[in-house]
Amino acid sequence: MNDLVLVDTNLLLLYIVGLANRTYIGAHKRLSGYNDADFELLVQAISIFSDIVLLPHVLAEVSNLARQTPNPMMRSRIHEKLRELVEAAAEIPIPSRDGVRREEFGEYGVTDAVIPQLCSLNQSEVSFWLLTADHGLAVQAEILGYNVMNFTYLRQSLPS
Repeated sequence: MNDLVLVDTNLLLLYIVGLANRTYIGAHKRLSGYNDADFELLVQAISIFSDIVLLPHVLAEVSNLARQTPNPMMRSRIHEKLRELVEAAAEIPIPSRDGVRREEFGEYGVTDAVIPQLCSLNQSEVSFWLLTADHGLAVQAEILGYNVMNFTYLRQSLPS
């Protein structure tokens, strides 16, 4: 079986920023809750899977969040890593119409509604996993029977 992972917005931002330069993690406005050890854990978690799969909705959010740094050199390097990932990874377009028809839309918005829509597409030869630090989204996906890796639980399981 081919296990593909969809990395949710904040974790994908952490991944891209860490790939650009690990020192950027502590300096990036949107990553104040993360550190270098979190980046390493994220890289390990992603490595379990065959590949990363991307959603246009998540990429749009990551692209906007990535820009939120006053340092032009940092922003440029982060965008270069984002470009490399987009060019290398598979992208699956899930129509927004499918997301807004889901129950999750009312509480989580369109991006977090298309994520479970992707997870529902599991087939015999491909299995989609969600890697997220969003507790509400993780719980909802688990309730629906989807494959979820809750990054918050991974962080808590590490020795302090």
